[in-house]
Amino acid sequence: MNGSNDAATGVEALEVRPTSGKRLAGIEGLRAAAALSVMLGHFNLHLVPADMIPPLGQKILNVAGQGLTLFFVLSGFLLFGPFLTAAARGRSLGIPRYFANRFLRIYPAYAVIFLAVACGFGLAYVSPVSLTNTGVEGVGETVGRMTDPGAILANLFLVHTLLPSTIKTGLGVSWSLTAEICFYLVLPVLAVAAVRLSARWGLDRAALAVSLGMIAEGLVCRTVGNMQLHGDAATQFYQQWGGNWLAVYLRSILCQADLFGVGMLAAIGYRHSQTLTTREARLRFRRWLYAVAAAGIVLSRIEHEFGFASFFAALLLIVTTETASGRPQWLVTLLEWHPIRWIGVISYSFYLWHLPVIWGVHKWLLHDERPHTLLLVLMSFAAVLLITISLSAITYLTVERPALLLKSRPARKRSAEALALRGTAN
Repeated sequence: MNGSNDAATGVEALEVRPTSGKRLAGIEGLRAAAALSVMLGHFNLHLVPADMIPPLGQKILNVAGQGLTLFFVLSGFLLFGPFLTAAARGRSLGIPRYFANRFLRIYPAYAVIFLAVACGFGLAYVSPVSLTNTGVEGVGETVGRMTDPGAILANLFLVHTLLPSTIKTGLGVSWSLTAEICFYLVLPVLAVAAVRLSARWGLDRAALAVSLGMIAEGLVCRTVGNMQLHGDAATQFYQQWGGNWLAVYLRSILCQADLFGVGMLAAIGYRHSQTLTTREARLRFRRWLYAVAAAGIVLSRIEHEFGFASFFAALLLIVTTETASGRPQWLVTLLEWHPIRWIGVISYSFYLWHLPVIWGVHKWLLHDERPHTLLLVLMSFAAVLLITISLSAITYLTVERPALLLKSRPARKRSAEALALRGTAN
């Protein structure tokens, strides 16, 4: 093993380097924040009694549950960035390798967790929400063991969100994976379009055009969809999440495109930040980012998802530019704290496991009742968190990490070399 300066921490030794070969400090911490945020939102929605938290507290918890928006922004940023770099250097975009890597990143862990939850533990959503479910209060009625072969296959192929008969079945959160996969399919087309437009406009302007196009599409499509909502809260919940075509439309990439597009815009912003050579220019850029973050919070009052996406994009750039400057501030230091970073490393499995774990705690520990005291709420939350982390660590080590090490040969070679340098590879 090398000297202490080169020794790996426990987290570093278990990480797989990104395909680009470059790791930005703070990214795993942001993933951890996103995963914990989604878990907190679902825990509050399904297990915390409505009369236990005052209205202001409910609003804060609802804001704290915006983790999925952050995940979408991170996807746009992390996936569009390498295409921009390849185009700027005149290299091949590597689209076949990109698709292979996306499959290895998403599918093996998903398939294992879905089958375990749906056919083993019996904690999956077996049918879409109906009008008779009385809104979110009745969601638990649809949780159980899946037996319909068609629904199981639709979930295995991740097309369940495209059909009213199977939407919101399976893991519950996996509707977002269908949107992710659609983004994976669209992104190379956008990258090729940017490359072709760059001959006339320049790469940055071309990339800006395709990113703004994604943002415009998402905003327009979601606005049109939201205009179709009507009725009381239970009816609107069904229209947004139940077995109907409006829900299929609202969960589709068409209505999430702006969130990915904001992440793509952040990738352009990061590329611009790397060209700033003076301290004054970097300070101006940072002040601009703080202004965008503040504007995003204000905008979230008008357009909820897009406002928070703008805030997260600014936060992402603040973190990554601090990393690139070589002088990370307290936020990056916090995000790089090993417990947080480890949750970020296992965040994909964490995201897939947390909702079934919430229903398992509800069913087996709380006997199908919500906790009725604050102490019991806190104990239930601790149980959900610890069980989710444990299951996610097992899935990451036995499924995710081996699959990630099968990524394209150059990336696999770099990963092996990185681990060997730290004394952890044979």
